[in-house]
Amino acid sequence: MADTVLQIFAKAPIDGFVKTRLIPELGVKAATDVYITLLSSVVELAASSNYSVQLWCAPDLQHDFFQQVAKKYKFALRKQRGANLGDKMKYALEQGLHEANRVVLIGADCPVFTLNYLMEAFQLLTDSKVVLGPAEDGGFVLIGCTKVRDNMFSQVDWGEATVLSQTLKALTGAKLTYSLLPMLWDVDTLSDLKRWQAS
Repeated sequence: MADTVLQIFAKAPIDGFVKTRLIPELGVKAATDVYITLLSSVVELAASSNYSVQLWCAPDLQHDFFQQVAKKYKFALRKQRGANLGDKMKYALEQGLHEANRVVLIGADCPVFTLNYLMEAFQLLTDSKVVLGPAEDGGFVLIGCTKVRDNMFSQVDWGEATVLSQTLKALTGAKLTYSLLPMLWDVDTLSDLKRWQAS
């Protein structure tokens, strides 16, 4: 069994399917382009690491972007499964732990990930069962674990500003120890986009 696996959650860059909150200001095509740039940057960061990488895809694995990434970087493609984000993450993390001792899952929306941040996440999993990278909007940009429990995401309102606090409460209820990384931010709104462009 491997020691570490890095997972990326990705949506197929289909017009109208990604970055929907940016569509009113930017239009459908430009919003899709923003997503492709964000996802490409996370993919390249992951490819520059020494981790075994899995790209967890929605709605399926067929999109050209996924196929090209798999071919170019030798990433394993997996299909997201579950009714909501919590179910999908739990399924992916569970599958990852069949292959490795420590699994870290990241999204495609955070443009400020670094290799050091990912390394710190894996490091914290030496002592904690779960690691989280808090996001400024009240969610999280990263989750990693060495153990998965059915109720680790119970009663979390996905998409709300309470996601992190509710997740921490659920983890405590599931008796899973956790550590927190420094807070980062992701790109969801026009002001996030401007911040990213300015940086």
